[in-house]
Amino acid sequence: MRVRLEVHDGYLRVEVAGGFDADAARRGIGEMFETCAARQLNRVFVDARGLEQDIGIAQRFELALNLAQRHAGQVRIAILADPARMTTKALEDSACNRGVPVRTTTDVGEAYGFLGIEPPG
Repeated sequence: MRVRLEVHDGYLRVEVAGGFDADAARRGIGEMFETCAARQLNRVFVDARGLEQDIGIAQRFELALNLAQRHAGQVRIAILADPARMTTKALEDSACNRGVPVRTTTDVGEAYGFLGIEPPG
């Protein structure tokens, strides 16, 4: 799994692609929050449309737990998913239940709207 982070004006963009790897996802979450803290960012746009396989319910739950354990400050996270991979809101529900503001969606406008920023382009 490839995880690429880019700092944009006022937010962090994270691109995730390839086959899902739980260890790489945990490292990526750590890097994401470290970058937010270092750059004083409180909004993250995750483009996960490049994932090549479904992520199981247990894996989504584990990702939400990891987000909650590492979450600091008021960081909001929008996750843009491929419609074919958007089978459940388990990650969103589990993260939100633990105080992490997360929105998973297949709509670019909804994702950026959740973050309160205009989509690029």
